[in-house]
Amino acid sequence: MAAALHLQTHPCFHGTYQLSPPPRPSVSFTSSSRSFPSNRRYLSAHVKAAASSSSTTTLQEGIAEFYDESSGIWEDIWGEHMHHGYYDPGSDVSGSDHRAAQIRMIEESLRFAGISKDPANSPKKIVDVGCGIGGSSRYLARKYGAKCQGITLSPVQAERANALANAQGLADQVCFEVADALNQPFPDDQFDLVWSMESGEHMPDKPKFVKELVRVAAPGGTIIVVTWCHRDLGPSEESLQPWEQKLLNRICDAYYLPEWCSTSDYVKLFQSLSLQDIKAGDWTENVAPFWPAVIGSALTWKGFTSLLRSGLKTIKGALVMPLMIEGFQKGVIKFAIIACRKPAE
Repeated sequence: MAAALHLQTHPCFHGTYQLSPPPRPSVSFTSSSRSFPSNRRYLSAHVKAAASSSSTTTLQEGIAEFYDESSGIWEDIWGEHMHHGYYDPGSDVSGSDHRAAQIRMIEESLRFAGISKDPANSPKKIVDVGCGIGGSSRYLARKYGAKCQGITLSPVQAERANALANAQGLADQVCFEVADALNQPFPDDQFDLVWSMESGEHMPDKPKFVKELVRVAAPGGTIIVVTWCHRDLGPSEESLQPWEQKLLNRICDAYYLPEWCSTSDYVKLFQSLSLQDIKAGDWTENVAPFWPAVIGSALTWKGFTSLLRSGLKTIKGALVMPLMIEGFQKGVIKFAIIACRKPAE
């Protein structure tokens, strides 16, 4: 879908953001033993993947089409936040708790990253990388009185996100467009908070993804990445076990995901760019009730009929949801948060 890769602007902020990015800073990734002691094979695989522009384009088109097709049913059943909820480990939750848990996921992510509660020091300019229909953007804009720019590969999501912003009286604060997270349409050093809520798993070139997050962050700005990862490899392991990789491949095929990486891979990437205050958390137990709840919603009459109307890609995604539960239960899939800060100049 060519439209999925064409940058579409929205007339908010009246030119606050420059849509033709300047030359990239001369930041390079090193494969020295200091930066990536056990990660060469992973980086090599992604360099090769990034070299194939046709496969990247195909992946991006698939992602755009998947979310064009599925976002409506998700919003209808789950609301405007297209991400996991955060729960107390082992808690007994009811259906009424899930949307509140999605809001809690946002708040816990901000707390983990140490975002100041002082209005004078709160973020004023935010980018939402992989914004869905803009739930996080609108929430953060309200919370901090900030301006927020969201990007997505899905034209349907961008249009719906802007419509919701208008309906909620936030058109002067939030704005959404179709853009590639690996080549963001923003100049360097723009945003106090760079926010990526469950979009990193779709990125075919993780080093380039991280580099772009760092590039658009303002000096002293915070970067928060919440994403699906595979487990960290042991000291003697070169790769996941065959059965683990087979499980992930089946999930990748349904959700348009490239090769997975581990939480430690993300940490090493941020370390290679000299980010500060880098920390990571494993929230796998905190999202345990989420996928059973999603499956439960699909099995209701409303969910079932909506699923049948939504299209083959959404149905295919629904059919592998039990594999996500299996991956979490067997320790193959991890739900991770990584937060860090760009050095102040």
